[in-house]
Amino acid sequence: MTQTPEEIASKKITSRLKRSRGQLDAVLRMMDDGKPCDQVLMQLSAVKSSVDKAMKLVMAQNIRRNSNCQDAQQLEELQKSLDLMLKTK
Repeated sequence: MTQTPEEIASKKITSRLKRSRGQLDAVLRMMDDGKPCDQVLMQLSAVKSSVDKAMKLVMAQNIRRNSNCQDAQQLEELQKSLDLMLKTK
C-alpha cells in the first residue's frame, strides 16, 4: 500500500527525533566517562543540528497540511519550496 505524504513526513520526523535521542544519550555517556569538553560540545552541536532539522520537518508538515493546494501542480511547487527551505539553515 502506498503511503501518503503525511505518513512519509511523520516517519521522517520520528526517525530524526530517534536519531537525536541517540545522539543525546551518547552525550550523557560521554559526560559519565569524563570525555573532554571539546568532544562533548561537538556531539551537542550534532544534537542541536538534528533537533533543528526535526523542527523544520514539523513546520513543513504543518504548512503542507494547512495549505490550500488545488491540484497536483500546486502541491509539487509547494513541495519544492519546502525541500528548499529544509536545505537552508
